[in-house]
Amino acid sequence: MKAFVFSDLHASERQLYNFKKYFEADHDIDLLIFAGDVTNMGEPVGFVNNFIKALDEIRLPFFWVPGNNDFGRAYYKLNAKFPSLEGKVIVIPHLMRDLEKKDPRVKPEGDSLRLTGVGGSPASWAGQYAGEKMIDKKSIADSIFVSHVPPPGILTMVRHDIELERYSNGTMKQLSDVPVLHICGHLHSRWGCGYLGTTKVINPGALVDGRYGIIDLENLSIKFEKFV
Repeated sequence: MKAFVFSDLHASERQLYNFKKYFEADHDIDLLIFAGDVTNMGEPVGFVNNFIKALDEIRLPFFWVPGNNDFGRAYYKLNAKFPSLEGKVIVIPHLMRDLEKKDPRVKPEGDSLRLTGVGGSPASWAGQYAGEKMIDKKSIADSIFVSHVPPPGILTMVRHDIELERYSNGTMKQLSDVPVLHICGHLHSRWGCGYLGTTKVINPGALVDGRYGIIDLENLSIKFEKFV
């Protein structure tokens, strides 16, 4: 099972075209995960219509959280069509049965993992969007967690996939109530893969620059890609 992960589209018609063209070929992708910033300061709203049309044509499950640029009519239009992950826990079924063998903290429900997240958009000056909707911390435990803003404390990001053992030499402290994977965006220049404790953190890069990632949800490995 593979996820196309992306962030920071920023109303780029060129990259939206590349995004649509990518899915005209068979890439064996099962779902889309978007870490926010469809537009620039909520504009242009018309771009959201184009984005929704592209998602309708691609016809894959789409999970997202708003970024700091997603508020007002742009936020409400996209959220009405595809409700965001804010404050929710979504079960992704049919993941590899032995995933828990790779990470003993993973407790799949059958063949599934949980997906949850939090938005990164402040209240707009128009008062149309009240900001982040929080999720209970225990719901984050052992999940795939999506946010727009990266987690605080993540210092080292490398631009290729890296396993915890190679990253930490086995010295990382085990934390409780943390996700197994944190997908984020926002910082266009600091994309890559790293760890915060035992949580793998992935910023696929900004799609406005053509960057995206493919995550193998069976082993949580990431392959970073870029549209030409």
